[in-house]
Amino acid sequence: MSLLPAVARTVADPTRHTPHRARPLPVSWLPIAVVVCAFLFPGNFVLPGPLNSNGSPARLFSLLCLGLAVLTLVTSRRRRSDEDEPRWSLVGGALVLYLAGATWSYGVAVSRPLDAAQSAGALRSLVGALGITGVALYTWFVVTQRRDVDRVVGWIVACATFSVLVAAASWLGVVNWASLVRATPLVENTPTLGTVSRLDFLRARGTGEHPLEFSLATTAALPLAVHLARHAATAGRRWAAGFASLVLVVGVPLAVSRTAVLGLAVGGVIAVSIWPLAQKAAAVAVAGLGVLLMFVLVPTLTSSLALIFSDAEQDNSVTGRLSDYALVEQLFRENPVLGLGSGVYRPETGGVYLDNTWLGTLIGGGAVGVALLALLFLVAGGVAWDRSVLAADAADRSLNRALLAVLAVVLMGAFTSDLTSFPQPTLVFTIVLGLLASRAGARTRPSTLEATARPHVRPAPGSHP
Repeated sequence: MSLLPAVARTVADPTRHTPHRARPLPVSWLPIAVVVCAFLFPGNFVLPGPLNSNGSPARLFSLLCLGLAVLTLVTSRRRRSDEDEPRWSLVGGALVLYLAGATWSYGVAVSRPLDAAQSAGALRSLVGALGITGVALYTWFVVTQRRDVDRVVGWIVACATFSVLVAAASWLGVVNWASLVRATPLVENTPTLGTVSRLDFLRARGTGEHPLEFSLATTAALPLAVHLARHAATAGRRWAAGFASLVLVVGVPLAVSRTAVLGLAVGGVIAVSIWPLAQKAAAVAVAGLGVLLMFVLVPTLTSSLALIFSDAEQDNSVTGRLSDYALVEQLFRENPVLGLGSGVYRPETGGVYLDNTWLGTLIGGGAVGVALLALLFLVAGGVAWDRSVLAADAADRSLNRALLAVLAVVLMGAFTSDLTSFPQPTLVFTIVLGLLASRAGARTRPSTLEATARPHVRPAPGSHP
């Protein structure tokens, strides 16, 4: 009977330690639940009812994160001791500004006459921004211990690895993931995308909704897997992370995506840049061997990957993105500062689908929205770089350099895709922001729990305190 009150106290106030008694559940359980839901259920599968696209399990859990983040901040401030209060950080400040900008953009949208589709799009955009900020804030407040950080990162790697295994099984015709999800109580808010081929090669999408989502999520998770393969707490976890790294590397080309290949290169260079010279040389040798094996084992896939770069000028995905520039310029000139309001200009509202997060932000949020999004990337990247250089512990340096690599992958993906339509890479980015906010505000003094757990040692006679 005493377990339920203990669980309730942990959920309501996760930063408060219970003296002489271990926590009944890890404080990182809720961000992990969001990660698992995002990687298990494609974004178009939602709970039946009036919520529509806002009823996806991952989004509902993210909104719960926002509520608990506010509750955590309030309850910690009410205590007399501020030992365990969430500390301010640059990334946290950028997150708050991003949320303020998203809320203001929603106000800009509803200040104009909108039809039903435009109003729903604006609300959906606001709810998405609230969810993103909620997960990041909750992660900032409660994921401060190394074991919690490793747990969250490990679950991201495990879920991305599972998605690659599902992709391989789907490619072999063994599994149809959408059919399995249809067996759950969830319903499809929009029709599930059929098979997508490029240059006669079936593109993988794993547990995601689109091959581009799969490629971005897989590429973003890879630096985290490599970090755990080198610095996980136990040998078993290091071996498991090494296996996951291999699976993710194999899975990246299956999407037949330029974004995936470029992300693999950018993320890999950043992640290994902090390694000793001998290990860098070994990584380059392994990468060259991997490319050679691809030429030998899967020549069709290799030629397809080469063609998407050599024939990029004739590729519909490239020409379509370039043709959007003139339209974006026109809409930006009409509303240069604040935009039309986020979520108003969408295909379902009569607009076009912009495969570029920055262009979409420029139309929806104007110059202010682009500045706030750029500030978020800039501050998070600066913190990750600073910590990866100045941290005394090798594992800390590796972790922060891996987080920087994830930011670089997502930043590059923002130029080639609409991240707001892809929950998996967006969630990985959100968790990384929360981890960077938490580590940027970390304190050097021991916490109350560590102080109470440390045995009292009586000084020896004649010794100085």
